[in-house]
Amino acid sequence: MAEETVSVVSLRPIYEQVGKLPYPVGSLLKVPAGRAEFWIKRGIARAAVAGEKGAIDPLAAASLRPAPDMKAPPANPS
Repeated sequence: MAEETVSVVSLRPIYEQVGKLPYPVGSLLKVPAGRAEFWIKRGIARAAVAGEKGAIDPLAAASLRPAPDMKAPPANPS
């Protein structure tokens, strides 16, 4: 059984993979319902209106950089 997906519009850049460009603000994305709820509660995305296509600002999207490599946090001294 496939998980239900929900359409959302990004309110912030969404980085999904290291080294890749993020989804820019205004991207229309179909995501699992649980992730959509998580993003909506935290202001990362909003629920899309039926028939909405999204609206990406090309100038803002051009300035986005790929996600950097993840680094381990510094060790705490004992």
